[in-house]
Amino acid sequence: MKDKAGRICRIALLRLEMREFIYHHNCHIKTEDQTMMQKKSAGIGRVLLVLCALCPGLNAIAKAASTFYVAPNGRDDYPGTLQKPFATIAQAQNAVRRINATMDQDITVYVRGGRYILEKPLHFDHRDSGRNGFTISYQAYRNEIPEISAGQPVEKWLLGDHGLYTAKVDGAFRQLYVNGVRCIRARTPNVGRYYRLKFWNERDREIIIAKELIQPWAKLNQVEMIVQMHWAEAVLPLASLETHGEYAYIAPQEPERDLVFRRLYPIKSENEAFHFENDLSFIDQPGEWHCDSESGTLYYQPRLPQEEINQLQAVVPRLERVLHIDGTLEKPVHHIRFRGLCLCHAGWNLPRDTGMLNSQAGQYAVKVEPDNRQYLKRPPAAVYVTAAHHLTFERNVFCHLGATALDLHYGTHNNLIIGNVFYDIAGSGILYSKFSEEQELHTRVYNPADQREICRNDTISNNLLTRIGQDYPGCCGIACGFPQAVVIEHNELYDMPYSGISVGWAWMDADNVMRDNQVRYNRIHHVLQLLCDGGAIYTLSRQPNSFIKENYIHDIDRSPWAVGSKNNGIFLDQGSSGLTLEHNVFERLQEEPIRHHATGTIIQIQNDTNDRSVIEQAGLEKEYRNLSKLLK
Repeated sequence: MKDKAGRICRIALLRLEMREFIYHHNCHIKTEDQTMMQKKSAGIGRVLLVLCALCPGLNAIAKAASTFYVAPNGRDDYPGTLQKPFATIAQAQNAVRRINATMDQDITVYVRGGRYILEKPLHFDHRDSGRNGFTISYQAYRNEIPEISAGQPVEKWLLGDHGLYTAKVDGAFRQLYVNGVRCIRARTPNVGRYYRLKFWNERDREIIIAKELIQPWAKLNQVEMIVQMHWAEAVLPLASLETHGEYAYIAPQEPERDLVFRRLYPIKSENEAFHFENDLSFIDQPGEWHCDSESGTLYYQPRLPQEEINQLQAVVPRLERVLHIDGTLEKPVHHIRFRGLCLCHAGWNLPRDTGMLNSQAGQYAVKVEPDNRQYLKRPPAAVYVTAAHHLTFERNVFCHLGATALDLHYGTHNNLIIGNVFYDIAGSGILYSKFSEEQELHTRVYNPADQREICRNDTISNNLLTRIGQDYPGCCGIACGFPQAVVIEHNELYDMPYSGISVGWAWMDADNVMRDNQVRYNRIHHVLQLLCDGGAIYTLSRQPNSFIKENYIHDIDRSPWAVGSKNNGIFLDQGSSGLTLEHNVFERLQEEPIRHHATGTIIQIQNDTNDRSVIEQAGLEKEYRNLSKLLK
């Protein structure tokens, strides 16, 4: 019997030996030989299943065959074991593809702590899915934090004039992070203050401001004027400026000049707040920076005395995306889990190249016709998902990102976004479901012929979202276009310039795909800190059998810079209908708890009460209340 057990163990070990052989020699095997090796490996796997049934002690060996490791000090010609890990997640992904077709248990890829700098975004499609009801996990190794970076390090700093550090850089970018902290893109006036424009000259398509606010900037074409337009922002690179008397007359660059003067909304009002960015002369504070795109020179004023030139760990964005989960309606991606990863340093350069006009919730104008007929485009996302189900994003950190953090665009269902941290995001934290597409009028009602397009039955739960809209203040913590049966619960959202949670699109009380949505037990506070005409929770259009209930909304004031309509706890905007508001608690709001504008049927039950049970239950549940430790 002892000899028999020994023979069984030796046979079982063949699978591990075969796996190591394949990875050591993979780059030398022809395609047809790879196929044969995969078949042999799968066959050995089936034999191992039988042997494990006869000898339970072999279960540990079988489990090892379905576990891979990645580490910064690994090599992609290693077999992906704990002792000999892969160097990249992409190589682990290749390894998983070789065995997932015949999965008989979960597969786990452990990613060790450290920074992984991507040459190109990670790309997953249907071939990466878990099979046979099992799940493939890409997760942090215990008590370690792997950082998946779409950025590039900045090195070889020199001491320049006026105490500035300089470095040569390639490419364009709009963010700089030094020693893990976002730096301030050079601006005037400094952070926390703004100028006010006089008025918009519609006839000559110019913006009129006080003469004393401008200087003869040497590289005017690099300077941007960023205007706060009620509930959104306009990023306007400058083409020219002239002075006459006490005023300066500013003309933005095309195409944004044409677009901003064509469109009716957001409203162009007198006294709207604005500031200028991106000229070397604007650097007058520690932590400010400027990149001269013509010379490729980066200038940085250190946060003295703690930042010595040889101690800077600086990163700028290089890629727009960290991870693309690329399912199709015919071949969706499914049964994959991402856990404990830090996804960071993605960027977005379009606002620098052409300007950017946020219409609402981060959707920006690309075409404007008479009568406010706008055509909008979706900003890029660091993690972008299409046509996927049974995905889980759990306890990841999304940070230092140049546009949207996470976007589930279309064709998703039964996915779980739970217990993640979103902070220092230039745009929105989470975008979910279709809004209007670039070729469609922005007020169109969404009723697709192919119902598989609809995002439905997904859950966004127990996430912590803060410091959203850092560059594009008209963005939201969580913004949903046309969701169906989405559950948004037990999230905490705070420190945002505009609305916390936005659900709905199209501005009309008409039939669309939305129904059965649930926004409940969220804690939302200290939002709407810059713009106006929004809500801690904001809705649009018909959403039958949908509920906003047991949310705790508190500490919302009106910014002194805001120009426009009121800020609210819950803002039921145009066409909102079919919603029930129940047992929501409001405390310390400067303006109205609940506001209606052109709404349909709305049921309100016992809101604005001091219900301590709601206050205690709202926000992160006990298991996730330690997420704030991941903030920096």
